[in-house]
Amino acid sequence: MATNKKKRDSTEPTVIAFISYSHEDRKYGAQAKDVLAEVSIQAFLAHEDLHVSDEWRERIIEELKRCDLFVPLLSANFLASKWAPQEVGFIVSRPEVAIAPISLDGTTPFGFISHVQSSKITKDGITRELLVEPLARRIPRQILPGLIRAASNAGSFRSAEALMAPLVEYFPIFTANEAQALAEGSVRNGQIWSAALCKSEYLPQFIQHQAKNIDPKTLRALKYQIANDRWYNEED
Repeated sequence: MATNKKKRDSTEPTVIAFISYSHEDRKYGAQAKDVLAEVSIQAFLAHEDLHVSDEWRERIIEELKRCDLFVPLLSANFLASKWAPQEVGFIVSRPEVAIAPISLDGTTPFGFISHVQSSKITKDGITRELLVEPLARRIPRQILPGLIRAASNAGSFRSAEALMAPLVEYFPIFTANEAQALAEGSVRNGQIWSAALCKSEYLPQFIQHQAKNIDPKTLRALKYQIANDRWYNEED
C-alpha cells in the first residue's frame, strides 16, 4: 500500500507520536509527551516543538505525515479549535497510523474516528497505564521494546513489580530480541530479580515461555539470581 510517509532515517526513533490538542489543554499534552518518553516514544507537541521561526503549518503537516501514533486529547476545547479537528481529518487518510484518543472531559471520538475507543482521564492525569499499556495490545512490536526498557531501568522493588506486570501477558509472543533484552535487563537490575512478585511469579513465567530465546549464560545467571537472591558469579 502506498503511503505519504517518508523513508525514516536510521537515526530516528522507532516510534514517533503526534499529540493533537487544544492550546487550552496544553498541560495534558505535556503529560502525554512525558509518558511516551518513558517508553522511548518521541512525541511532537506543537507549543513546545514549534518556534517562532518555523513555518508552523508546513511543520505540522510534516509531523502528521511521519508519525506512527496519533494521540488526540479530546475535550470541548478540542472541538472548538480551528486546527485540532483538521489534524484528525488529515490522519484518517493514513490508516496505518495507530490512533489513541484520550477524553479529558467526557468528549468522545467523533466523525471519522468515532469507531475508535477512547480512554478517559483519571485524577492522576495521563499516565503510562492509561496511554501506553493499552497500545501494547494493538501494536505490540512498536510498544513492547519501550516497556521492556522501562522495566529494565526500574529503580525500586515496587516500580520493578509495577513495570513488569503489564508485560506478563505478552511473554508468549516476545520475539527472541525482546526476550533477550528483558533477560539481560533483569540480570543487571537487582530491583527486578529481588522484588517479591518478580522473583516468585513474573520471572518464572517469563523463563517458562522464553527460555529457548535467551542466551544460555544469561539464562543461567537469571535462574541463579532468582534462586539465591544474589549476584551471579561464574564461580558459584
